[in-house]
Amino acid sequence: APLPLTALEITTLQAVCAQGPHPRMRRRAQAVLGHHRGASIGTLATLFAVQYNTVSQWLRNWRSHGLAGLAEASRSGRPPKLPPTAKKK
Repeated sequence: APLPLTALEITTLQAVCAQGPHPRMRRRAQAVLGHHRGASIGTLATLFAVQYNTVSQWLRNWRSHGLAGLAEASRSGRPPKLPPTAKKK
């Protein structure tokens, strides 16, 4: 069944799709909107080239935490060598 969204949620997700702070967050917002519009999880997984379980997790995160559930989490790994000001150049 399509994911029910309010008008405010749709507007918020559309704004994140257009101007979200991170490309992965924009992609997750697009998936939530796609599911609301009737696309199946399998179709969305194919469209975004991810596993079925990944899209399912995005939708669970949205249901549980709203927009915060789509935000980019911190990742492990080596810290960047360049300071943030040097990356923008």
